[in-house]
Amino acid sequence: MKLRICQLIVLGILVMLFSSCRKDSLGGPNISKTTVKDVNGNEYGVMTIGDQEWMTSNLRVANFNDGSLILTWLYAGYEWASAGAAFCVYHPTYVVGLNTEDEVRDAYGYLYNWLAVNDSRGLCPTGFRVPTEEDWEELTTFLKGEDVAGGKLKSKRTAPNSHPYWESPNTGATDNYGFKAVPSGYRTSLGLYDDIGRYAEWWSSTEYNADFAHTYYACYNDAGLYPSNGKKRAGHSVRCMH
Repeated sequence: MKLRICQLIVLGILVMLFSSCRKDSLGGPNISKTTVKDVNGNEYGVMTIGDQEWMTSNLRVANFNDGSLILTWLYAGYEWASAGAAFCVYHPTYVVGLNTEDEVRDAYGYLYNWLAVNDSRGLCPTGFRVPTEEDWEELTTFLKGEDVAGGKLKSKRTAPNSHPYWESPNTGATDNYGFKAVPSGYRTSLGLYDDIGRYAEWWSSTEYNADFAHTYYACYNDAGLYPSNGKKRAGHSVRCMH
């Protein structure tokens, strides 16, 4: 009887240990209890992938770290196309189920041009930065290659869930690490909005040439995370890392 009781106690301890260590749908132990705030007071979770620490949502700051306002309210395409460092919200007119800019911002974050990303005043919270091309490549390698890396980062929220969500089929989405990548779409260099729900693209801080900078993107119908080159005057998401 005493042996049986001891066995049950040991079994209970093992179950508790397993429960506390296993990964849940948000990445489990990879998500730190630490949070970080930007200069506007927006709070972001922090998670770990390999040797890297990333924020768990897209940036939604409206000021540089010195407090100066990043240029916005560029509704006309020509205003956006000729702007300096700027950000915008994917226009809610084109987002079924969201009615205001604040709702779009909270679900998907802001879209920034690379002039804002590259500004010396800084976008990311203190201690964090916009990842370089090499940082994105390290992430992709750790996740076993570009053909599967996107699925391991993509949120599992799929239509008809409420925002934020990926359109079906949301191929390969497992969100193994709590990155919670959402399809925030983009704004072209001419000011047009496209692909919310289907496409996510993030800036790197690495320049390609005078007109382009390196980006990385994921799609609703593919499990990959692929490198690309974004026009510097286009609007893409920013995901900061430590």
